[in-house]
Amino acid sequence: MVVDDDVMQINSFLKRQRALIARIAGKKVFANGNANAKILLSASSGISMASSMVATIGYAWLLENVENKEGGEGVVVPVMNLKRRSMHKHKHVAWLFHYLGIDASALLFSDEVDLDGLVMSNQFSILVTGQDVLNTNNEVGSICTILTDNYCEHAYELLQTPNMKKLLLAGILLDTRNLDKSSKFHTHRDAEATQLLLVGSVPGVRQELFEQLIQDHRDKLFLEALKRNYGNPSCGNNDENGAPQEHKVTIRKSASSSPQEEKPKQIQVLAPIQTPQTPPAPKPSPAPAPAPAPAPRGKNRFFLAKWFGFGSR
Repeated sequence: MVVDDDVMQINSFLKRQRALIARIAGKKVFANGNANAKILLSASSGISMASSMVATIGYAWLLENVENKEGGEGVVVPVMNLKRRSMHKHKHVAWLFHYLGIDASALLFSDEVDLDGLVMSNQFSILVTGQDVLNTNNEVGSICTILTDNYCEHAYELLQTPNMKKLLLAGILLDTRNLDKSSKFHTHRDAEATQLLLVGSVPGVRQELFEQLIQDHRDKLFLEALKRNYGNPSCGNNDENGAPQEHKVTIRKSASSSPQEEKPKQIQVLAPIQTPQTPPAPKPSPAPAPAPAPAPRGKNRFFLAKWFGFGSR
C-alpha cells in the first residue's frame, strides 16, 4: 500500500505520542508532573465510536501543530477508549484506517495504558472527546463538523491534506447517514463542512466513500490486516487484552518489580476475643496460631472508569 505524505505525518505523530507516554509513565520526562500533558480519550457512548476516534486523532494532531506554531510545550496524547481487540466490532473505522494508511500499531488503546496511575500521579489530565472538547451542544450533527471549523480557524493549511479531509468527511457522513434528511439529526453546518471537505474531489466521491464505510467488509487482505493489527478475539494465544505483544506500550509494572511494588501493604487485624459461658479447666496446649491477615486487596485499576467511561469492553 502506498502511503501519502500527509498520512505519514499523522503516523509519525501517533508514534511519537505513543513513545512519549511510555517515557512519561516511566518518569524519564516530566517526573514532577509540571508538564501541560493531556490524554485525549475518545468517547465510549453517546456518539458514533468511529467519528469519536477520528476526531480524537484529528484534534490531537491539530493541537500538536498549533502548539508547535505558537511555541507551546503542551503534550496531547490521543487514546482510543476501547480494547484493541474490540476493533473487530468496529470494522468500518478499522477499514477506514486501513484504507487511508493509518498505522494501527501506532494507535494507543485504553487497555494499553495505566490511565488511573497516570492521572493519580499528576502526570496527565484526561479530556473526553465530545464532552470536554468538541461538544456539539446539539447544534450540529457531528463532532467532526466542529473539528472542521477548528481547523479552518486555527490551521487551515492542515485542512488541505487530502487524507485528513477524508477522515473528517467520513466522520460527518457516518454521524449524519450521508446527510440523510431522515437521519436523527444534522444541520446546515454539517452540510457546509461536507462541501468544504469535498472541494477538489471528483464527483461522486461522497457517495462512494459512504457506501464503502457502511458495507460489511470481507476483503481477504483487509481481514488479514484486521487480525494482524488488532489480534484475534477468539484466539487464546494472545494476551488478556487480545492484542499482539509487539503493539503494546510497556507502561504497567513488570513481574520483575520488587515485592513492595507488586503487593499492597497488609493491614493486621486482631482476632476477636471469645468469652465462654463456663471457663474450661486449664490444660496445656500449643500456642494458638496467630490470626491470618485478610487477603490483600489489589488496587482497583479502573476506579476512574465511572467518570471517563474506560474499562473492560
